Amino acid sequence: MPPPPGRHWAYDQDGIDRLEAENRIYFSKTGVPYLKQYLDESPGKPCQSIWPDVRMTRSGYERVDYETQKPEALLERIIAASSKEGDLGADLFCGSGTTAAVAEKLNRRWIMADLGRFAIHTSRKRMIELQRQRYSEEKPYRAFDVYNLGRYERQWWQAQALEGADDQHREIVLAFYRAEPLTGASSPLLHGRKGPAMVSVDGIDSILTLGELRPIVEAVKAAGAKEVHCLAWEFEMDLKRNAEALEHEYRVKARLIRIPREVMEKNRRPGVDEVPFFEMATLAAEPVVRVEGGVRIADVKLTNFLPSLSEVPSKELEALKERAVRSGFDFIDFWAVDFDHHDGQPFNHHWQDYRLRKDRTLKTVSDCGHKYQDTAPHTICVKVIDVFGCDTSTLLEVPGAGGSRSRNATSRRRGGR
Repeated sequence: MPPPPGRHWAYDQDGIDRLEAENRIYFSKTGVPYLKQYLDESPGKPCQSIWPDVRMTRSGYERVDYETQKPEALLERIIAASSKEGDLGADLFCGSGTTAAVAEKLNRRWIMADLGRFAIHTSRKRMIELQRQRYSEEKPYRAFDVYNLGRYERQWWQAQALEGADDQHREIVLAFYRAEPLTGASSPLLHGRKGPAMVSVDGIDSILTLGELRPIVEAVKAAGAKEVHCLAWEFEMDLKRNAEALEHEYRVKARLIRIPREVMEKNRRPGVDEVPFFEMATLAAEPVVRVEGGVRIADVKLTNFLPSLSEVPSKELEALKERAVRSGFDFIDFWAVDFDHHDGQPFNHHWQDYRLRKDRTLKTVSDCGHKYQDTAPHTICVKVIDVFGCDTSTLLEVPGAGGSRSRNATSRRRGGR
């Protein structure tokens, strides 16, 4: 049919006849002619520095309500254009983990890093959710590990504010703790006194270990005291259980108290401003083991959790203290189980559960039914991340077939990494 009235042709009659012979003219339902063009005839336009076609973060599974979250479509374009499958990329300010999520979907390897515990916690949950999604879709996915590789904030404070002096650090911590400094102490491991208790302040760039705790307890015993407050930034795995064992051995109570980061803030004055000190978190769990067909099948039941509240702003403390004691499980945001843990080896997420924005329920008993095909004893590591981003772990022993009963252990590591 002829085209409707109006100007439609930009070619002379010979050109129109040629295009029609080549079947390059398409008539719409209204009779308007269009020129057929093919992709290999259109070189296109190079991508510009402004990408208006990338929309904001989509709602639903992609949105994690992180303040600086970027759309996956944006990272997909960047990663696809600058790498090929199997390449390794790094995002050293990973935020909500968008780079890793997209890289995993595009079959790229990835490394993420961030100083913020909330960023690490958000990214961890996002990648686990992606694993679940890809598993349900029968698509490949890979395991990942989370490492704490530095103590940058404290190291900066030590270098800039304290000029590298560890003794000055101890004086500041003792002043905030409102403890009396010891002069001429019988042991260099004892630095102060608070009431009848001795006080020991661990180094600014170290983790308090059993190897350090035992001589501290021995020094307190020799000084004739019955209690010591061990102030530290971090504690070795299993230290709380070992502290309880030392109490029975030496009749000296060792309280493990975390040094709050507020002592590093410029607007906080030692001995003047109140800074809350809390003992390390308490986590208790027990293995639930049954035998079927000669095979041990294990799960884990959480029995108690008391957060330390050391990361809670002072103005919110009073409202949360009673709730923490009454309902500590409310403060768990994520927990995972490594059913075959080995010292010095990465934590394996054999099972995990966590709260979602729309579903705040949380299981307190795992349901994976981990099978031990051998008869040897095994160690279970249970890891809890609380709503403040702090990491608390406990060790459980599964005895060998016909072995002795299991034991519980509890400790706290530096949160969120």
